[in-house]
Amino acid sequence: MTPFGIESVPADVAKTLRTLPAVADRLEAIADSTSELSAMREGIDGLGADTRTLTGIAEDVGRIAKALDQLPTIDDRVGAVAEDTSVLPQMTSVLASVDARMAKIEEAVPALVEVQQHLADLPETIETLGAGIERLGNLMDRLLTSMDTLDAGVGSLQTSMEPIGRIADRLPGSGS
Repeated sequence: MTPFGIESVPADVAKTLRTLPAVADRLEAIADSTSELSAMREGIDGLGADTRTLTGIAEDVGRIAKALDQLPTIDDRVGAVAEDTSVLPQMTSVLASVDARMAKIEEAVPALVEVQQHLADLPETIETLGAGIERLGNLMDRLLTSMDTLDAGVGSLQTSMEPIGRIADRLPGSGS
């Protein structure tokens, strides 16, 4: 043996050369196995795009969780509404009396329509009545004037009849 190990080199080279067909077969098997790597790479890239949308989904899930946190508050409010609506059965009796009143009003509507029709004629009637009252007022003014004239005439007649009345009192059979 030499200090550099040269005598063993040809044996190592021969051994290595004998393994070359096995290495070639294995390299061919590796090439066959890795031939799918480009399709796998496309799949991995697609998976990366899909996982990027997971961030949006995670945000949506976070918003849903916040909304769900409000459910106890909503439940409390629904309970309050239930308490508030517990008086509704009592209100039905009130509504029954209102319904009865409405029925009475409904019964009165035809009479009210008739009254309304008469009320439509009321301005004309009032106008006619006003004209009649005005004529009556004029007649009363004339009557008062006539009564004043009559009073003056009766007063004058009384004054002129007084001397005749005194003479008649002195006549026999006059009763004085």
